[in-house]
Amino acid sequence: MKKLLIISLLLILALPASPHKYYTSITQLEYNSKNHTAEFIVNVFWDDLEKTLSKRFNKQLHIDNKDFETYLKQYLPTVIQLKAKNQVKPINFIGTETKGMTMSVYFEIALPEGLNNAELKQNLLIDDFEGQTNIVNIIVGSTRKTLIFKAGSTLQKIML
Repeated sequence: MKKLLIISLLLILALPASPHKYYTSITQLEYNSKNHTAEFIVNVFWDDLEKTLSKRFNKQLHIDNKDFETYLKQYLPTVIQLKAKNQVKPINFIGTETKGMTMSVYFEIALPEGLNNAELKQNLLIDDFEGQTNIVNIIVGSTRKTLIFKAGSTLQKIML
């Protein structure tokens, strides 16, 4: 599983500087049993985020814009949600990091009940790009699981 994540990330990072022809995000979701948090790293093409945020907020946004993270913080909870015990848990946004054509978005969600049986919605960019696929690699201790989200399948129960 770790090898799959590394290969996927290398493929995304190795893309040329020209516009890409496919739409994919890769998320690592790791449960921190010490802090009882679900820790997310979402890797996505930053130009797709720019287009989506600009469209959603009717304002031209670029990753260098001082308001970019403000709009990203508003967008994230509408497309990525973790629900446990019939409650959508709030996102604690940590920050972003840009490398080449990709952006890593870091956030965590307090989840004392653990990830098993939680529901994950991962609808990032799906409404804006035909063929968008979101891969989520879940890590809980030594357990690994991969979920794939695309149009028509944006909500899944985590069964570990």
